[in-house]
Amino acid sequence: LAAFDDHIKRLIQSGVCLIQFRDKTISDRAHVAAGQRLSQLTKSTPAAWIMNDRVDLAIAAGADGVHLGQDDLPIHVARKMMPPGTLIGVSTHSIEQATAAEASGADYIGVGPVFQSQTKHFGDFVGVDLVSAVAKEIKIPAFAIGGINLENVCQIHDAGLSRVAVSGVVNDAEDPAVVVKELLSGLNG
Repeated sequence: LAAFDDHIKRLIQSGVCLIQFRDKTISDRAHVAAGQRLSQLTKSTPAAWIMNDRVDLAIAAGADGVHLGQDDLPIHVARKMMPPGTLIGVSTHSIEQATAAEASGADYIGVGPVFQSQTKHFGDFVGVDLVSAVAKEIKIPAFAIGGINLENVCQIHDAGLSRVAVSGVVNDAEDPAVVVKELLSGLNG
């Protein structure tokens, strides 16, 4: 628990504004317990946290929001269930999905996978062309996802987005806070 707390606190101090809790290997009870701890750690900070996929667990843990995949609950159903003012994000893999998510009331979208990832495995990658199209057409916040690292983060910036969702590059780093700061620097040109 101390290592988890320390990791989250360092991420927040380094400038992370949104933390997504995602663990496909633990029980629902463990999800709720970890989420409740995230609520305590992010309270009174600029950071928010969201639960991956599961509206029920997001509510039970007091999440600031939920992130939905294309096969999860539709936005309008999740919105009825989630407390007022909570965030709903959606993963998108095409401009049509991004447009539909925005029209359906998503607060933000994830766009990708842009590059090959060490964390999740995909057959197709949307590349920076979709990132560029989203930057031009979508008005809600958009996060590039999938394989973002220190070597390619500038491509996201150059394509028009200033937000990324990362996992492996930060969690596998010797000093995650340094990596976060370098990623933010790459996004800000």
